[in-house]
Amino acid sequence: MSETHSIEGFVAGMVKQFTARPNTVAGEVARLGALRRQTLGMLTYVTEEQAAFSPKPGSWSVLQVLDHIVLFEALYRDAIAKLIELGKQGRKTEIRYSLADIDVSMPMVPKAAWSMLEIPLDMANNFIPSIVRQTMIRFPVVAATSPKVADPRPGLTLAGIKVELMEAARQTADLLASPLPKDGQDMRISHPILGNNNVVDLLGMTAAHEERHQRQIRDLLFHPRLPRP
Repeated sequence: MSETHSIEGFVAGMVKQFTARPNTVAGEVARLGALRRQTLGMLTYVTEEQAAFSPKPGSWSVLQVLDHIVLFEALYRDAIAKLIELGKQGRKTEIRYSLADIDVSMPMVPKAAWSMLEIPLDMANNFIPSIVRQTMIRFPVVAATSPKVADPRPGLTLAGIKVELMEAARQTADLLASPLPKDGQDMRISHPILGNNNVVDLLGMTAAHEERHQRQIRDLLFHPRLPRP
C-alpha cells in the first residue's frame, strides 16, 4: 500500500470511527465477534500450503498473521483481567506498562533513545484521543514493530489456529460478560506508545488491529506467487 493510500485510509478511518464507534464494552465485544467471524470466513477455501506461504524471507505468512492476532488479543485481554481483579480487591484500577514490559518501538528511533522518551511520551498521551491511536493502528501511516510477546510461534497449523481464533473470541466475550463499574471507563492501562486507554479503548484497539491484519491477509491470498491448489 502506498503512503498516499495509507493517509487516505487514515482520514477515512477517522471519519468512520467518529460516526460509527460502539463506545461501550458490549458494543466493542460485539464488533470484535463480527470481525472474528470475518477473519475465519476469509480462511474458508485456504489450504495449509497457502496459509504457510510467505512472499519473501522474513515476511509473515497468513498463519503467522493469524497467530499474531490471537497473541495481541491475549495481551489486552490479560491486562483487562488484571484490572478486573484489582477492582475486586478494592484497589485502584490502573496499570502502567513501560517499554520494557511491552516492547513496541519504531524502527527509525534507536533503542538507546527510548528510555529518554518514555516520560515525554506518557505526557503526550494525555492529549491524544484514543480514536486517533486506533486509527493509527488500523492504517499504519507510521511503521512500528510489534511487541515480542505477540511474535508468531513456531509449529502453526491452519486447523489449530482456527480453533485458537474462535477460543480467543470466546474468552474475551466470557471475561466481559458481566457489566463493569462505569462500563470500564475508570479502568485504565497506560503505555508510552500504546497510550492511556480504558477498557472500551483497549477493545477498540484490538478491533482496529484485527482490521489492519485482515487487509494483510487479503494481500497475501491475492499474491501472484501464492500456491494454487
